[in-house]
Amino acid sequence: MTGKPAVLSIAELFGEGCVYRVPIYQRAYAWDTDEIETLLDDIRRAISHDTQYYLGSLVVARRDSERNEAVYEVIDGQQRLTTLYLLMAVLRHGNDDNAWNMQLEYECRAESYGALLEQLRASGEPDQPEDSGVGVQDGPSDQEKQEKREEMEMMRRPLIKGYQCIRQYLEKPGQQINPEKLRTNVRIIRDELPSGTDLNRYFEIMNTRGVQLRPQDVIKARLMSSVASSPADCETIGRIWDVCSDMGRYMQCLATPDERTRWFGEDWSSVPPDDWNRLVGETAPDNNGSYDGSVKSFKKVLHEALNNEPTQAEQQTQTGVQSDDEAERHRSIISFPSFLMHVLRIYSDGKSDTPDDDQKVPLDDAELLRVFDDKVVEIYSEASRGSESSEGSETSGDGNSAENNAKRFAATLLQCRFLFDNYIIKTHIDSAAPSDAAEWTLKCYKGNRKERSYYLANTFSDEVQQQELIMIQSMFQVTEAGNNYKNALYAMLQWLWNAKTIDGSVFLQVIREYARGRLEGELRSKDLKNAPTDGCQSHIPKAVNRGVGTERFIFNYLDYALWELLTHTDDSSQEEDGSTASIFGTDERPAVASDVCTRWKEYASQTARPDGGTQTLDCRQFRFRYRNSVEHFSPQHPLGGGDAPGNVNDFGNLCLLTVRENSRRNNLDAMEKIRHFNVAQQSLKFQFMVGQAQKENTWGERQINEQTELWIRLLDALSNVSYVQ
Repeated sequence: MTGKPAVLSIAELFGEGCVYRVPIYQRAYAWDTDEIETLLDDIRRAISHDTQYYLGSLVVARRDSERNEAVYEVIDGQQRLTTLYLLMAVLRHGNDDNAWNMQLEYECRAESYGALLEQLRASGEPDQPEDSGVGVQDGPSDQEKQEKREEMEMMRRPLIKGYQCIRQYLEKPGQQINPEKLRTNVRIIRDELPSGTDLNRYFEIMNTRGVQLRPQDVIKARLMSSVASSPADCETIGRIWDVCSDMGRYMQCLATPDERTRWFGEDWSSVPPDDWNRLVGETAPDNNGSYDGSVKSFKKVLHEALNNEPTQAEQQTQTGVQSDDEAERHRSIISFPSFLMHVLRIYSDGKSDTPDDDQKVPLDDAELLRVFDDKVVEIYSEASRGSESSEGSETSGDGNSAENNAKRFAATLLQCRFLFDNYIIKTHIDSAAPSDAAEWTLKCYKGNRKERSYYLANTFSDEVQQQELIMIQSMFQVTEAGNNYKNALYAMLQWLWNAKTIDGSVFLQVIREYARGRLEGELRSKDLKNAPTDGCQSHIPKAVNRGVGTERFIFNYLDYALWELLTHTDDSSQEEDGSTASIFGTDERPAVASDVCTRWKEYASQTARPDGGTQTLDCRQFRFRYRNSVEHFSPQHPLGGGDAPGNVNDFGNLCLLTVRENSRRNNLDAMEKIRHFNVAQQSLKFQFMVGQAQKENTWGERQINEQTELWIRLLDALSNVSYVQ
């Protein structure tokens, strides 16, 4: 670098009259909801404690000045810089109108990004791309101009999606970011490369050869270092870690034949044992070669952990298991570092007779190293004291030595990962499908030891039970889409961990009760969180009539309840066994359930008109997708002009769409939206609105009021919150 890096506050970064230009060899803006909300969470948490927060480094190369402005080519950090730009634009149109002088440009998308960035900065509302070639003789045809507009709209979509994600995040209660503290407490380090640096080569090396030490690598080394005096224990912890850390495949695919039998039983599908000696077995290496019986240093174990792991191909060769394409086509709903936070919380609660909520492990993987040192009794500190700390410890004792804590944590990790693999949904990978069109699956691994083969089977043999568990779990996943703060996932893992036997119907009911509690929490305003339920004046309208600030969980849980009601409407066996009644927490279905089903039958029975204007409704095609954008059916800013309905922000006019769909059609009027959507693929709440609009051939204040009233009645019945008309 050219010298001491410049540490800039956000006020200084945006106050400078500089141009930051993202070069053509870098990709376009690509951050999704997960990355954006993680950054916003970190910023909000830091400035709420009035502490300084460093965004990291912004690596730049200075270019010749233009128009008396310094120009920096952005080599690294452009995703954070763009997100910060979008955040400042959102705040500017909220309660913060501070201007800034900094400009951001993308060479690879100068035409599509340039005007859009300025629009978001100036007005907060993206304009439609202008026609290309209008007024030019022998210019492009109308079809070519339309294709050009669609291409530009597709390129602009990530920026619009990011802007909308930030705006919706800040509109949620308790998630506001103080603009002044943002400008003063958040800082970024600007590193400037020396003049003459080959930027293309630098960028290539930085992105292909730069190896960063990940927190999970450090933890693996600390665990192995704490048991380094025992080659068998060290090898076992290393193997458990290798098997558990690959979240993309089932554990048994990565284990050796001996490990599969020793850890998962003769059928390869049993919960791993607690007994450490059974996990170790008799297959660990002898004390020769690299193992000399002495305690290895943390640095040495770390080096071995990071450099001597077998490749994935080598691991496959070790297993001796027949390849099965189905086992390779699934994706975990959580990353390994975030999964470790769940394991740490279960491990921590298991060591305490009365876990204190205030002392619970956070589910934010940014806290991974700190929490690991705190909850696993500072393994690294104890192991680094030398052999004295391990000589007197027993191989399977219950003491609090670093060695025993390392074994206990490794065993907990193996068991939690087994439960996760077998009882928590995954997504089925289909490269041809859009990223927001997930197909959910719930499978368990079955083995045939004699034939050395395996297959994946449904976790639960009851098909209805299996589908209901997939549906309610996927409801939580699309609500808690990010890696962190998956509270529902933890609630499920905790129950699975404590359950002696896992019965599908009991598991489903436990999740339903948790979901109903979450719904009640979302519907009760902050000032009434501790108020008694009975007799309190309704505040459901206050919770749901909040426009884009309405919580996504309320929409998703309503869709789940509608799916339960509508798919079982004509299934008398389901009604007899109480399946749909149980979502209300009572043996009797309330009157509103019948009203909903009657309306649905009426709307779904409408026949298509010859002009194709009537869309078919279909509850059986419904699947939970990553619909993260709250949409107004009747728009706030109608494309053709005119005023929006006075109750435009009421719940009856709201639904969830994917950001991709919302950004393209958000200003179309309701009847026009119907013609542009495949309605049967949308949320059930959206389909209800379409059904009423098609029946009455209009959508306005009366229809919005009727739908709002219906959903408030249903939400009241689904929760324990009293609704007073």
